[in-house]
Amino acid sequence: MISSPSSLALLGGAGKAGRALVEAALQAGYRVRLLLRHPDRFDLTHERLEILPGDARDAEALRRLLPGCSALVSTLGNPRDEGRPILADVTERLLPLLREAGIRRYVTVTSLYETDHESLDEKTRQAAAFMEQTFPRFMADRRREFRLLAESDLDYTLVRLPYVVPEPATGRVLTSSDHLPGDRITAEDLARFLLDQLGNREFVRQAPFVANG
Repeated sequence: MISSPSSLALLGGAGKAGRALVEAALQAGYRVRLLLRHPDRFDLTHERLEILPGDARDAEALRRLLPGCSALVSTLGNPRDEGRPILADVTERLLPLLREAGIRRYVTVTSLYETDHESLDEKTRQAAAFMEQTFPRFMADRRREFRLLAESDLDYTLVRLPYVVPEPATGRVLTSSDHLPGDRITAEDLARFLLDQLGNREFVRQAPFVANG
């Protein structure tokens, strides 16, 4: 439990990873400001949870989300009903707004495995090649997102994910800078890892892989 509540801005809270993140942040004592496209579909309420209606692609919605927050944590993914990648565009809009709001810490997730900043093992290279061949437009978008973060002055952490499963925490999270340490991670373990990064500088301006092992 944190000693005094600070406010977090969250994106992607309606997904399986995001819902677990919202719950974990509230359990940890944070005040949570959450941007949702469909707030009427979100059934969680709490005295420290503020839900703002809006789309992460809308700069004005992002501007409303950020004031008073100490950090931004995101599990935002591409909308299931849309074939056009959105995440690099969201990141491009976020960068000046985070600076405007005085927020330096940004923790987010990605499906990008190969950043050209590491030497991957064979299994991870195969996984990266599969993603590139199967989802070329989305991986190109993810590479652009990574470049935008790497070229910024943000204290970002870009967490590279295996398959996220909606299961309880195991308490065991493995990390690596150059390979996938497993093929899955529970949503609760991921949520706790993301929140732990707010008080941990080990992975600042890095893109660690995580998994349950």
